[in-house]
Amino acid sequence: MKSLALKVDVDTYRGTLEGVPRLIDLFGKHGLRATFFFSLGPDTSGKAIKRVFRKGFVKKVLSASPAASYGFRTMLYGTLLPAPDIGGRSETVARMREAAAAGHSVGIHAWDHIDWHDHLPAMSRGRIEDVVAKEHARFREIFGRRAAFQAAPGWTATALSAEVQEAHGIVATSDTRGGEPFFPIRADGMPSKVLEIPSTLPTLDELLAVSLPGAGSQRERICEFLRMKVREGGADRSAGAAPPLHVHSIHTEIEGAVSFHDWFAEQLRGWKSDGVAFLTFEELCRTLLPAQTPALSAREQIVIPVKRLSFTTLPGRATPVAIGVAP
Repeated sequence: MKSLALKVDVDTYRGTLEGVPRLIDLFGKHGLRATFFFSLGPDTSGKAIKRVFRKGFVKKVLSASPAASYGFRTMLYGTLLPAPDIGGRSETVARMREAAAAGHSVGIHAWDHIDWHDHLPAMSRGRIEDVVAKEHARFREIFGRRAAFQAAPGWTATALSAEVQEAHGIVATSDTRGGEPFFPIRADGMPSKVLEIPSTLPTLDELLAVSLPGAGSQRERICEFLRMKVREGGADRSAGAAPPLHVHSIHTEIEGAVSFHDWFAEQLRGWKSDGVAFLTFEELCRTLLPAQTPALSAREQIVIPVKRLSFTTLPGRATPVAIGVAP
């Protein structure tokens, strides 16, 4: 059986308020569970407007109206309009708690999504520690427990950020793109104990920015492309290797918005008809982490490699993303 983990990135105030309940409803109809990663501090999306409009996906994702997915107010937050405190407002906190109550895994996406995405590589240890401490404290305030999972905005991660996140007790991250799960090398040169679970499939906005071969509409070609990629994940594996797995990142501002909600619903129907099993990050960790599978024999234990973090560029995405490479 093919396995797929849906990673839901929640970047904005509007995405939390409107996109989260829309996706919870859709997942409920299909009887599946996902993992939601929440932005917990100020929504400063307006500061990214120049970067956003350099991306190729804007012509296609937002061709009808720039407000179709993000909204005009979102595009002004942190500049002409005050930045709403996403994790400090009752209406958005309620949506976050609803995701957990519906049985989905929940984790940290960011404190300030734009700040982390644009400035992490230049941040000092002290600044990273301050940001991470704030987001972990806010997560405990909202959910009443420590965060076990974290996914960096824009797949922006460094050896130093991996080291700081580990110090806060994170079990698994999803900070990189492509390849098998691994343990990243920290800034001090030691392997982290935090499992990194990369996103393996292209995102919808990336696919909209490139030309896919095949017949049918763009929507049909994208759906079939993603179905094919997950089907390919079922190849035989060597002894000790991690089981075939795909992780697909979606956004409440895109797949959870009215503009593309039907697209994503069709994608889910396709995967369901293919017999895909949907897993949360909690379920992935029970399978992948040796400490959580003590009953397995030595031959059954999964061997997880150690890799160092680097950056690369991907088709359809203008900014570099973190990847794991051989040390």
